[in-house]
Amino acid sequence: MDLFKRVISLVLLVIMLLSAVGCGGTGGDGATTTAGTAAAAAEKAETTELYYTADISAGTDYKGYEFRILVNEVARFVWGDVDFIAPEQNGEVINDAVYQRNRETEELLNVTLKAVESKNVQEDTNKAVLAGDDAYDLSMVHVHGAAALAGGGLIVELHQLPTLDFDSPWWDGNSISDLSINKKVFMMTGDIETMYRKSIGVIMFNKQIHADHQLDNPYKIMSDRKWTIDTMINMGVNVSADINGDGIYNESDKYGLIYFSDMMALALIGCGVQFAAKDADDIPQLSFYGEKTNLVIEKLAELLYVPELSWSWSKAGKTEEAAFKMYQNDQSLFYYGELHAVATMRGMETDFGIMPMPLFNETQESYHHCINPHVAPVVAVPMTVSDFEREGIVLEVMGASSKNLLTPAYYEITLKGKVSRDEESSATLDIVLSTIRYDIGYLFNWGLAALPLGMANSYSTDLASKYESVEASVLAKMQETIEAFTD
Repeated sequence: MDLFKRVISLVLLVIMLLSAVGCGGTGGDGATTTAGTAAAAAEKAETTELYYTADISAGTDYKGYEFRILVNEVARFVWGDVDFIAPEQNGEVINDAVYQRNRETEELLNVTLKAVESKNVQEDTNKAVLAGDDAYDLSMVHVHGAAALAGGGLIVELHQLPTLDFDSPWWDGNSISDLSINKKVFMMTGDIETMYRKSIGVIMFNKQIHADHQLDNPYKIMSDRKWTIDTMINMGVNVSADINGDGIYNESDKYGLIYFSDMMALALIGCGVQFAAKDADDIPQLSFYGEKTNLVIEKLAELLYVPELSWSWSKAGKTEEAAFKMYQNDQSLFYYGELHAVATMRGMETDFGIMPMPLFNETQESYHHCINPHVAPVVAVPMTVSDFEREGIVLEVMGASSKNLLTPAYYEITLKGKVSRDEESSATLDIVLSTIRYDIGYLFNWGLAALPLGMANSYSTDLASKYESVEASVLAKMQETIEAFTD
């Protein structure tokens, strides 16, 4: 089924769903109803597409309860909320999907969804709970913040919500299993939001430069599992040039790669390095330092630490806007950035493609990607929430509706339909979004994530001394978190 039919089918489903809710059709006592008898709507729409529903008790009615969701203020540029605030339809696909999801949830459960903007979600959640103020039902706080709130006993262990189903297809099971400790789950993500996906790092390539230098087809390289660090190096050296001939490589020259120093950490994860792994009891163990990590850093240094090959805008003390301008001016074959940067590039005249983070070598079993812990929001429930049963039901209904509406709007229409410029990039996005590794050692604020970033900014490969300088502190912070999660 092509994209147009998918969208039409989805719209028909939503219309029928809202009509069903408006008519108040429910089963008898003890029966369960799904989100507006969507199965019947699906049959009427004559579509083979799955339509997801949350099972709720017939007659569920929360009598207009105001369900308050704490989110980043909209004015916060890239990381301002787009997943919960939609006061009206305006023709923008994400906004309209959120609007429909919100109205669908409100009508089905008789609640009012209210997004509360915050300059600092973690701080406002912390203040409310410590004051005993039931101010928010849901906190969309970044991973570092969620870990800190969990450690302080300020958010709910999500198994305590009796109506929350971790196995529902609208929750990312990897986020639940990867971010748990001692089987305790304080945060997760899934279709209820798009923001965390915007923080995933990828590689863009300039198609004009690629064609001018008659380089091998990167998509075939990817499918042949030869998309490695060495491949990026070999392609990049064919492109780099001292444009003005002054013998100094700076913003005026041409490169194989433009990047920010956090690429080091994301590339390490992409190459199969784990900052922390978990044992059979779901307890994290540091696994970062070792022969494999040393080998990967030495290889990455051949790509990232060569001024004639790659330009780091963080090391140069420049802004991302300067890096964008260089790339849009055809000054680099590759650009490392998060998926939000891909959207920023859609105004670029030269065509570009999208590639996953590179493999370490051709024997690596899988690609790996990771979210940004400083900005990627996760679902967290403040400890002051008064009704755990209601909390779970609202989350389940919003999750199901989001899988039907918000995810297709972001994935099929925005990313694939508007941002990516070829079918191959769509295939890349499938790979990227299906290979997210929530590495707890990188994502939790234990101090290990800063190590590769600092090494990249100083062009250092001395992992042994750098790791030795932080190991004791990282282990202490990790142990504090383990004890808090175990308590």
